Amino acid sequence: MLILRYGVTGFYPAPSVSKTEFRDLCYSLFRKKIFKFIGGETGKSFYECIIKEKDDNFHILLNAQYPFLAFTAPRKLDTHDLPFIEIPEIAKPLNQFYEILSPAQLNEPFIYTKKGRKIRVKNKNKLHHEELQQIAYWESKTVGEVVFNFYD
Repeated sequence: MLILRYGVTGFYPAPSVSKTEFRDLCYSLFRKKIFKFIGGETGKSFYECIIKEKDDNFHILLNAQYPFLAFTAPRKLDTHDLPFIEIPEIAKPLNQFYEILSPAQLNEPFIYTKKGRKIRVKNKNKLHHEELQQIAYWESKTVGEVVFNFYD
């Protein structure tokens, strides 16, 4: 499956996923366990649902352009570090609506070379040249940093 698709960074028109549908699905599945829902912030390419329970805290991320979903361990919201994790029991009900990306897929190094304005990417991709310029500017190091980014 191709993850690095045209527009996945949020910079170019691409199919978009519904923030409202994602929020409503999270509320229907997790009810009172939702601590916070974050969506549509400028400079952020994803929506985020923070789940807090007694001993079970995690974040659910959904790319705003494509139905790519991932989980992270608890983290501070003002940091760009995304510690991707697997949660099979939570992924199961979401699997029918979204493509669940694994930590292995998301932690794959994003490898490119740049000569002048020309950027060559080793990873399989369909990214637009302007997206590649942004990725190089922000120095994204993994596929996960491209899909779930904080570019502005």
